[in-house]
Amino acid sequence: MTPISPAITAPAAAEGLAPAKVPQMAVRGARLALGGRPVLRDIDLTLARGEVVALLGASGCGKTTLLRSIAGLQALDAGRIELSGQDVTALPAQRRDIGMVFQHYALFPNLTVRENIRFGPLARGQDAAVADARADELLALIDLQAQADRLPQALSGGQRQRVALARALATRPMLLLMDEPFSALDEHFRLPLRRQFRRLQRELGQSCVIVTHDREEAFELADRVAVMFDGVIAQCASPRELRRAPANRRVADFLGMFNRLDARVLDGTWRRDDGHWIAPVDALTVVDASAPASPQAMRLSATLRAIYPGQQRVAWELDGPGGQTLTLWRGHEAPEPPIGATVLLAIEELALRWIED
Repeated sequence: MTPISPAITAPAAAEGLAPAKVPQMAVRGARLALGGRPVLRDIDLTLARGEVVALLGASGCGKTTLLRSIAGLQALDAGRIELSGQDVTALPAQRRDIGMVFQHYALFPNLTVRENIRFGPLARGQDAAVADARADELLALIDLQAQADRLPQALSGGQRQRVALARALATRPMLLLMDEPFSALDEHFRLPLRRQFRRLQRELGQSCVIVTHDREEAFELADRVAVMFDGVIAQCASPRELRRAPANRRVADFLGMFNRLDARVLDGTWRRDDGHWIAPVDALTVVDASAPASPQAMRLSATLRAIYPGQQRVAWELDGPGGQTLTLWRGHEAPEPPIGATVLLAIEELALRWIED
């Protein structure tokens, strides 16, 4: 890998750290206000070499602003950005050795697929033969050799986004930033393309930060997911850890994969006012009243309110004890009782977790 700027190539061992331990990227104490409104509030985030981190949150939470700050497109009010242990906060975007993939492709319309891909290496002064070899390598990886001499307007949306990805990777950037890269695509393009990207990222060992508002996309693509609210990272953890232990009620509610249960319903003897019990939606199952009860499971009665068939599963919405709303996921082949029927549910005690409000 050949970084673009000598300012970010000094050995990290100068600080007494082993190079393998230095993050590929680090954001430290990042603060930014726009129009007097705080957008980033003391953000700390690190990215290991070869890792993918997704910035996940609703519109206006600060995730795109954070990405732009990392890229050098938005100056911070305070804090710093480091690449391989070197402070690049004051460096302009073109000297940070970062590749960018945008939501709407941003390809050069007058250049062919091959010319779009080789543009970066040529702009950096590499020989035409080297640029051509890199373009051929990436065309094979994204499976677009047959379209190499076409203009972007002759391609489908999914093919254009693959070209945009290859163009960003052509210079072998230290860091790849992607801003909602798949959201403009139809679902039948989006799902296979993001899986192809994940395979490509692992093959190349490319470090990457992705902005998305799609929870399923974040969980599928990222090694760690940073959940953001109001300019703050509420929790940054692996998808497995987020499923197992969300940091607080707001994170759990945003992820949309937990049932919240009133403590009075679960033990009948006490209640705390500073939190709730939660359990993953898939921990709730339908049981037959005549079946023997598991000693590790609790049973709840609920009334079926609505059924929502989805592509992957069927969601049941139920009125549980104490008026709480519960969600249950079922397979398409599972029998469906009539709306208004009483359903007996079981939940394993090990699946329950107390969570602060």
